[in-house]
Amino acid sequence: MIGISTYAYRQFPLYQALETIEGKVQCAEIFSEGPHDILKDTETPLSFNLKYAVHAPCTDLNIACIREPIRKASVELVGQMLDACQRIDADVMVLHPGYFTYSIDVEQALDSLSRSLEEMESFTQETGVKICIENMPADWNCFVFQQPDLDLKAHHLALDIGHAATTGRLNEFLEMPVSHFHVHDNNGLSDEHLPVGSGSIDFKAIASALRNNRAMKILEHHSDNDVMLSLESIENEGMVLA
Repeated sequence: MIGISTYAYRQFPLYQALETIEGKVQCAEIFSEGPHDILKDTETPLSFNLKYAVHAPCTDLNIACIREPIRKASVELVGQMLDACQRIDADVMVLHPGYFTYSIDVEQALDSLSRSLEEMESFTQETGVKICIENMPADWNCFVFQQPDLDLKAHHLALDIGHAATTGRLNEFLEMPVSHFHVHDNNGLSDEHLPVGSGSIDFKAIASALRNNRAMKILEHHSDNDVMLSLESIENEGMVLA
């Protein structure tokens, strides 16, 4: 099932963003930042006949933080987000795996991430909402989880196809169990979030892998124009991804 991220409509109120998405597809991923922060508004999504996923905040949240008070606060915020997801009947929450500042801190950051993942298992048991950890692009060196080698514990993988393409490991990621997809294109070097068919990713080659997985495929773009170009490309090329 194809969906659209509200990130393309981040300049608009949540109601307008969801109204626009409902006119195109049946699924929306709410990027919970700024005017789309569902910690401030869980009522608006209930006004639409959409199936929801939620992207947890990126700012002020780092579950791999080496500063223990910040790590604990981030885990607490994840719990609050899952409660909000439950209120709007979202089955999936996408979560970034965290980041570090200096390379000397990588091992400590991975240890922090491991402890956070373990602590968050009780949240998913209580709410029934899947936490899907998103793989990160190669051109952002501060992020963990750029290769398909992270132990996600009891959690799930949100495979960002564009991010995986920048690492050269897309096919390896596709061999993993995937519970959610982000779909966008690039030219293999940087995280451009281009429309499908505008970069170097061979979507026809991976179409069967996407088609055989029932998870949501979320178009994650910078603008409505890019969203429309992706939808047109998918239709014109016969790329049945859902």
